[in-house]
This record gives sequence, structure tokens and C-alpha cells, in this order.
Amino acid sequence: MPTPAPEEYPPALFLTCEGGVEATELTRGPWSHGVMHGGPICGLMSRFIERELDREDLICSRYTVEILSGVPVGALGVAANVVKNGKRTAVVEASITHDGRLTARATSQWLSRPKDLTGEQIPIPAIPSERADPGAHPDMEYPRPGFNADAVELRVINGSTEESGPGLIWARLDHALIADEPTSKFQQVATLSDLGAAVGWEYVEGEKSFINADVTLQLLRLPQSEWVLLDSAVERSSTNLACCRTTLHDEIGVIGWVLQSQMIAPDEIRL
Repeated sequence: MPTPAPEEYPPALFLTCEGGVEATELTRGPWSHGVMHGGPICGLMSRFIERELDREDLICSRYTVEILSGVPVGALGVAANVVKNGKRTAVVEASITHDGRLTARATSQWLSRPKDLTGEQIPIPAIPSERADPGAHPDMEYPRPGFNADAVELRVINGSTEESGPGLIWARLDHALIADEPTSKFQQVATLSDLGAAVGWEYVEGEKSFINADVTLQLLRLPQSEWVLLDSAVERSSTNLACCRTTLHDEIGVIGWVLQSQMIAPDEIRL
């Protein structure tokens, strides 16, 4: 089947529908073409959390997502609940269900917004002019359209999302998270956060690939523009468990970090 032209792509990662949302083909991940990438999972729950809390005086300081099984590309139920709504702090949870079954959940800690930025801002490499083309790599079978190749725009400083080893890559969302809605800065960085595992992807010849079961995003502040720089690398001390650590920057300095627990990828992603 020929790859659709960009003008034929869906208008967003998700469409709203009665009772929840409909995931479009732009959410598809590389492990199974019927299963969502972790980025849209993180982004989707961030949108419902942010809407449920609805407070301008707080910022999400810590956002943790647990992926409990493969999340299908299809109709999904999403719910959010405010656990605590204090004067200076709040805690909000969210979940995704498919046919009544829990597939992913999240919890978030919200603190007072940063006021005056302090500390010395480090030099940040400029955004390259050339757009990367992950879908053109001969050894990768990305779905087209799909998240890695089409839903995000990547500009590479060092490394690659298709080659083993640490990476330093600028990224931005190339499509809205929810159709006919503006995508907030928090939703943008949450959706991009799972890309650290691809930017810092590590593969050892003769061993199986790793997949992450969770994403923890720690934020000092929101990015000033739509672009986020991911500085990612994998650390491990055994053959079956690892952790991907990512430092997030915008065009003036550090905005936060991402940790992803990793295990050996199963032969088949369960739905």
C-alpha cells in the first residue's frame, strides 16, 4: 500500500468522539502498527489532567505515566480526577481505558509557577535547518503515517532515533494533539517526553531491543517555544533492565528531565 501524502494525514493525533477520543494513525508506534506510541499516551492524559485542574497559578512539576499494556489505535475512554487541590499544590490523576479495560494511568504533582528565572543559562546548540526523515531508514519499518516519522519534526545535532547510542535532537509536534484545539506547552512537552527512549536508544548486537514501561517527566518550567531539545542516553548494569535518562532544554536552557524504566521488549505487544 502506498504511503499517504502529508495532505492526506489526519488533522491531529486524536479526534473527540462520544464517550472519549479516537486515536488516529498519527499515534501509531514502531512496535506494532495497531498500537499507540508512548508519546501520544502521555500527551492524551496530560490534556485531561490539565483541563480537570484548570489552574493558571500552578505548573506541573512531576508527571508520571505507567503503560500497563499496549494501547490500541482506536476509540478510547479517558478520565481525570483531582486528588488534592490546595492553595499552592495539587495532585491530579488520569487513566485511559479501552473497552472498559485499564491500559494506562498517570499521576501529576502541581506546584506554584516559577516567577523570576535564576541561575546561569548554559549555551544551547541552534536548531539545524534540515529536517530528519526517520521513515526513510532502510532498517526501520515505521507505520506511515505514524508518530516517529510523521507526527513530530526532528532536527538532529548528534545521534539518531534509528542508530544505537546517545543522541542530541531537537523535536516539536508537527500536528495538534486534539483536533480543533490548541495544544498547550505542557501538552506539547508531555507528548514529546517519551521520545527520549528513541533518541538515546541503545542496541547490543545479539541481544533483544528494550522497551520502556513508564515515563516520568520532571519540569522546572515550561518551554518558551514549541521546540524541545532532548539529550538522551541509556544506562544499564544488567542484560535485562535499563533506564533512559533525558535532559530537556529549550532555546535558553534546561527545562527538566525524563526517566524511563526499560525492559527487554516482548516478542508481541499485548492489547
